[in-house]
Amino acid sequence: MKRLLITILLFGTFGASAIAASPDPQDLSGNVSASFGEPGYFYGPLSTYGEWLEVDPGFFAWRPRHVQYGWRPYLNGHWSWTDFGWYWVSSEPFGWAVFHYGRWYDDDYYGWIWVPDRTWGPAWVEWRYNDDYLGWAPLPPYASFSINMGIRFTTRWLAPYHYWSFVRYRHFTSPTIIHQVLPREYARRLMGTTRSAGRYDFDGDRIINRGVDRGIVERRGGNTRIVRTDVRESGSVGERVIRDRNQERIEVYRPDRSSIVRTPERIEARRTDRGTSLDLQKVERAPRESGRTTEPRGSERARGITREENQPPPQSVQQPETQRPREESIQRPRVEIRKESPKPPSVQQREIERRREDRYPFQRREQAQQQPERRVVIPERTQQQERRVVAPERSQQQKRQVVTPERSQQQERREIAQPRTRVEQSRPTPSIRQESPRGTEQGRRESGKKRD
Repeated sequence: MKRLLITILLFGTFGASAIAASPDPQDLSGNVSASFGEPGYFYGPLSTYGEWLEVDPGFFAWRPRHVQYGWRPYLNGHWSWTDFGWYWVSSEPFGWAVFHYGRWYDDDYYGWIWVPDRTWGPAWVEWRYNDDYLGWAPLPPYASFSINMGIRFTTRWLAPYHYWSFVRYRHFTSPTIIHQVLPREYARRLMGTTRSAGRYDFDGDRIINRGVDRGIVERRGGNTRIVRTDVRESGSVGERVIRDRNQERIEVYRPDRSSIVRTPERIEARRTDRGTSLDLQKVERAPRESGRTTEPRGSERARGITREENQPPPQSVQQPETQRPREESIQRPRVEIRKESPKPPSVQQREIERRREDRYPFQRREQAQQQPERRVVIPERTQQQERRVVAPERSQQQKRQVVTPERSQQQERREIAQPRTRVEQSRPTPSIRQESPRGTEQGRRESGKKRD
């Protein structure tokens, strides 16, 4: 009985110590909780290499400056196999932060933007592979990490083909992998011939990027052995590879929890007036702090102008009738409109009109009906210049002109139906030239007799 009690006590003490040594899931969840959009510690170090954007009130993103055409994340650097799985060693000065924290998204207007997060990882990418090629693409802000499920998406997501970088297996661990990446046209084709792979696990206090199995890469890459590389924390900001004899190690800076959570009191960010194609409702956002203020970048800050966000628009105040300007009482100059008097036609014009009327009897009437009246604007006359306008006296030609009565429609039709007979004047008969008697037959006979 005593032995049984002793064994029970021993098992109880060992069980209690094991429970105390095991990490609490709630404490670990605090280290890997998604809090996208909070710049935190990264605001200061990344301001030198890029521009901060305020996509939404309290939600910030960063985009790099002075990058080459066709740039995309996880392109300038190389892959290494470590205790954290596949680790991306960047060749860019801001790679220690943007390729191990946060997510990337290609916006329709602003291009590639980085959404900050507080969870560290060896590389936040997704994988695809087949028998000859393998590729990777940056994860979007819709992908968050949890201890139980790994990577989970808050919406349906399929990375576009320009997100992907494909290489052959033998070039996967090359230090100059940027020169081995296939063009985008091949990425479009390989999207249909490759399958998804890779997962993220949580082991103790480490997030492991499994990706494509290391054995597959070694066999299909020419039976080359991939050496494990050590990863150590560094006290200085940045990421570097140190070669000691035949071994390599990676030193990377990882700020502590208190530094990441601490946010600056004032953030200079550009407000995105055009909006973004990122669906912010599907992104797990960090809680907004009420004490922080945001200072806009641009000409307003340079001039010292402060803009109040919730200021109502100015309303127009109606003035009383006594205070209204006297402009309403001022009368505008009157405009007199009168018809322009037609000029008397010349003799040649009347003859042309008469011939045209004889050929086409209906055309003159239609033109007279369709022709608009001409109007001339005459300014107001003063009292001194006001005179009686006397109509001009008609000329003798106008007085002689007789107005013919309007023809009926039946008469006009008859005139059209009956063809007009043209009277031709008798022409004088041409004078016939008489031939000389020498040219006639009688003349020739007489000339012949004379010769005989």
